[in-house]
Formats: sequence, C-alpha cells, structure tokens
Amino acid sequence: MTGHQWWWEVRYAASGIVTANEIHIPVGRPVSVGLETADVLHEFWVPQLTRKMTTVPLAGNHVWMEADRPGTYEGVCSEFCGTQHAWMRFQVIAQSPADYAAWERAQRAPPAPPAGLAAEGRDVFQAMTCANCHTVAGSASGGRAGPDLTHFASRGFLGARIAPNTPANVRRWLRAPAAVKPGVKMPTFDLTDRQTDALVAYLESLR
Repeated sequence: MTGHQWWWEVRYAASGIVTANEIHIPVGRPVSVGLETADVLHEFWVPQLTRKMTTVPLAGNHVWMEADRPGTYEGVCSEFCGTQHAWMRFQVIAQSPADYAAWERAQRAPPAPPAGLAAEGRDVFQAMTCANCHTVAGSASGGRAGPDLTHFASRGFLGARIAPNTPANVRRWLRAPAAVKPGVKMPTFDLTDRQTDALVAYLESLR
C-alpha cells in the first residue's frame, strides 16, 4: 500500500495486480501489508481488521490484517495529511478463497479491446495527458502519478470513496475534478462534450 495525497495505491507483490482504494483479501488468511508513502505522513487503519499504522516518508512500515468472515470493511487515513484527508478512504473486501481466486484471475487479464465510442475514448486518453499520469494494462499508457485504471469500471467508487462509480459521476469528474474533490491534483481539461462522452465510454469498458 502506498499513500498519496489523497488516495491509496494497492499493489499485490505476488500477482502484479494494481488497484486503487480497494483491497481484496481471502477470508481466513493473514495478509502482510507493506506500507509506504509517496509524499507526507498517512495512517492506514481498518478498525475491524487491524491496528493503525503510519506510512513514513523514506521508511517503509508493515502491518498484518486478517478477516474471519466475508464482508466489506471500511478503511481510512487517520493521520491528517492535507486538504482531502477526510476523503482518503478505502474498502477491504474479504471474500471466500474461491471468490478471491476468481477476482484475481479477472484482475490479471487485460481489459477487452474497446470498440465504437469507447475506442474513440481510448484515443483521446492517449492523445491527452491522461496517459502520462495513469496506466491501463495492454495500452501504451504507463503513468504512475495517478491511480492505475486497468479495471477501473470494476471498482465501486471514485476519488477514494467520495462518489459512487457511475457514468454520471465519471462525467462530472472528467469535466471538473476539483468541483467533486477540492484540492485534487488532477487538472481540469477543456473537454468537448464528444471527448467527455468518449472518455466515459472508454473508462466504463475497463472491467
């Protein structure tokens, strides 16, 4: 786990899966969580599953976490870290071993090639600076400044849980991210309606 202002990057060392603000774990198995920060002090805390642990700049940290039954557990950053500290949230989704294995298989597969309007959105994504900050597996994008978007449409929320991941909210975010999450580091682009529609279609295709 790497804390960023103001979201969580999740990297699975064994499988190479990368997500944002959403952690999947198998029930009944202790999970080792390595903790880092890309900027300032953050604090990883899932009250129902584990103790608080601080991410310290230039020094890694570690905590163990385990769920004894399936469910969705809320996590937060509990160390004040700037403007959107209150909306630096995440979920831990504990699944049966079989369901976790199925999720892992789906996450390891690249998204299906986009078609129609979604393919147009992929071209907009690559032509603008989106690809400089975000990664989508199987494409030419490889940015690390923002969340990995490879399976973006499979996630429940936007902006570290500030809004549900719906087409309408994705559109709002693309048109004016700072209006949805003040202080967010994603810039506002002067997108046309067509570009916005195409980008929404592309992002919704990333399952």
